[in-house]
Amino acid sequence: MPENDIAIEDTAVSGVHAEIEPEGEAVFYLTDFNSRNGTFVNRELVISRKLRHDDMISIGQHSLVFTYDEGECPVDECEEEISQSTMQIDTPDHRARLARSVAEIAERKKIDVKPEKKQVAALTFLSETRDPIVLTKDVLTMGKNPDCDIVAKGWMMGGIAAEIIKKEGSFYLRAAEGKVRPKVNYRTVSSEILLSEFDVIDIGSISFQFHFQASE
Repeated sequence: MPENDIAIEDTAVSGVHAEIEPEGEAVFYLTDFNSRNGTFVNRELVISRKLRHDDMISIGQHSLVFTYDEGECPVDECEEEISQSTMQIDTPDHRARLARSVAEIAERKKIDVKPEKKQVAALTFLSETRDPIVLTKDVLTMGKNPDCDIVAKGWMMGGIAAEIIKKEGSFYLRAAEGKVRPKVNYRTVSSEILLSEFDVIDIGSISFQFHFQASE
């Protein structure tokens, strides 16, 4: 789209695909705007990622390298441990910024969508490359049972370790069997919790994000 600061001619790239935004002094975050084919940093699919010197950003068939000029790199950059999580932090301020950014881009897209498409709940995988799962069932199961909708392996994982339950248009995550408990935004869920958009869910080694997207 013409308003982009960096225009990429590639059919795999969405109209407004992603954004790099400063936060504080010499700190920058890359945010994907629920693009069709995803945004990758160092070959990892990301939703939001704090950028570091020499990070490789891949969008479609194109790659960009994020670098600091000499003397610009934050002092603690070399000392900070690089997490493998695709969402590096989970503070209220950052989550609010992410939600606000996605909401703003959604409003821009409405101009080009007539009639407006219905929104459906979905899970986008962060720990592996898999197509998103649209939540069409009243109960989605997760665990080591091969009949589960999401099969999760791990020591002491329950046959059905957790469920996502739809109740009157809202979605809840409920812990079920086994000693492995699901986590929402890195906090253990021992019973049941109401899910909010952009919540990050972990069950065993699998990580995904709950969000809404336009139905096809």
